[in-house]
Amino acid sequence: MLWLLTAACGGRAASGGGEHPTPRPRVIPLARAILLETAGSPPPDTSVTFIAGEPRTIILRHGPPDNVVFAELVFPPHAFGDSGLAVRVDLHPRPGVYGVDLATTVPLRGGATIVFKYARYFSAPARARAVYGSDVAFERALAVGELQPGGMLNLLPSTRPTPDNLSAVIQAAGSFLVAAPE
Repeated sequence: MLWLLTAACGGRAASGGGEHPTPRPRVIPLARAILLETAGSPPPDTSVTFIAGEPRTIILRHGPPDNVVFAELVFPPHAFGDSGLAVRVDLHPRPGVYGVDLATTVPLRGGATIVFKYARYFSAPARARAVYGSDVAFERALAVGELQPGGMLNLLPSTRPTPDNLSAVIQAAGSFLVAAPE
């Protein structure tokens, strides 16, 4: 009886609403990654200037008419040190996918968080359905990846703080993409 109950419950947590990290970081060729696609009006490029040592949250939204949140970047007070210098953060969303190029005028010292929000415009490519069998299985395999030199993608430990949100801590400026391994 106990065996039947255990088998019926499954061994996996639901994909929404939990701080369950994805497996340890993995580096894969970008060509072997399946990127999460997006539809709707793309978010515009964004530049924000603020003083280092102050917390800052930057929200990127899809364009009109929906203005749905695409991504959120959270910079805690220590993200750029306590220098009091002006920091400019430039964000360039990547067309057609959940991805952002991040540049800063002061080096990021780590501890910032990026959260991609895909509830409205989640679009699993046909290749994802072929590999994973369903949109749900593909969504469970997603992680935030950091683009590395030589066309490699470092899949960062990622969590799902709420359904249809994928979050990762970032240590430096760079290019970040939502992807799953092929």
